[in-house]
Amino acid sequence: MRRKGLPREDVLSSIQSSREKDVPWTRVLNSICTRPHPLAAEVFQEGLDTNLGDVRIFRGTHELERRAVALMGALLGKESCAGSLVSGGTEANLLALYVARKLATQRRGGLSGPPEVIAAETVHYSVQKIFDLLGITPRIAPVDARLRMDVKAAEALVNERTIALIGTAGTSEFGSVDPIEELSRLAVERDLYLHVDAATGGFIIPFARELGRPLPRFDFSLPGVASITMDPHKYGLVNVPAGAIFFRDPALQSLISLESFFARTPTHRTFLGTRPGGAALATYAVLEHLGWDGFLEATRTNYDNMAYLVERLEARGHSLRVPPELNIVIVDLPAAVQVMELLEQWDWIISISKRYSDCLRLVVNAHVTRPVIDAFVEALDGAMAELGLASCGTD
Repeated sequence: MRRKGLPREDVLSSIQSSREKDVPWTRVLNSICTRPHPLAAEVFQEGLDTNLGDVRIFRGTHELERRAVALMGALLGKESCAGSLVSGGTEANLLALYVARKLATQRRGGLSGPPEVIAAETVHYSVQKIFDLLGITPRIAPVDARLRMDVKAAEALVNERTIALIGTAGTSEFGSVDPIEELSRLAVERDLYLHVDAATGGFIIPFARELGRPLPRFDFSLPGVASITMDPHKYGLVNVPAGAIFFRDPALQSLISLESFFARTPTHRTFLGTRPGGAALATYAVLEHLGWDGFLEATRTNYDNMAYLVERLEARGHSLRVPPELNIVIVDLPAAVQVMELLEQWDWIISISKRYSDCLRLVVNAHVTRPVIDAFVEALDGAMAELGLASCGTD
């Protein structure tokens, strides 16, 4: 640290210079996050001095968190569910599996061996950290041709050590939606805890279903669903960090219980103690401002733009690995890694699954407009030409 600080202008200039190295959103086709709604950015600033870890001080901010949880709970089919805003999907999934393990311990009078959790091979990679932290052994089920969990294969993995199932309502890798309705039936039949990771799809599926998209239910209308992860900072158009965890029953959330040193300080029910209240303000503001119809139109626009992207790609002879369920397009492409690396040199950011390295992964979010798509397709043509990969067609 400098003994004497720099002038304000020098500090701001240094920050601006570094920020100019960031890739602008208009060249990003790999992110399930996006530029936050202007109202979210404005309101987030109002909460910069707040801390939801101390609700004796920030009473009104805590009240707005409760309202935001209720609004999202209604979106998930149960306004009265218990929940909290958290840092993101990783923390939300950690809390859910922490509860599942504690619940299994209580019900069974202890665990005779390492607990096991069944998930598909497409479960988010961060879950492996959670398994390691909680001492859980993963049992991995294969996926079908549409990259969704094979529920029959998952059922065959159930044994006396199984404490939970994880279903994903929108994998970040492919946008595929596991058959949550079938998993719910399995959870009820075998008395298992079912957690649904809807970090990606939670703000898409309810609206996409109303638009006629053939997507399954994933929420608390299904009797087997015990908890759900949802991320406002993805398709919810809220600033990072803003995740959320929901439990069907407040008794489940009560299993997360950490008392502080101080009288009258409420029990903490999240992994983090200090939590930014700005996320609660921004989430509440966007939910109330846009309402159902606003999110419906945002979802319609994303699907329309995704259809336009697919049309432009298919006109050039490209084919899709699987039909997209959510707003993620998986495109077959030889030498995909080389194409991605060249595009990144030109400040176009896309991604490739390590397991499917012959495919491009393209994410359509609010910043991916038709002009962005047109510019990207032109850049893709240029990259393929430079690498000697003939484009298969033209518009």
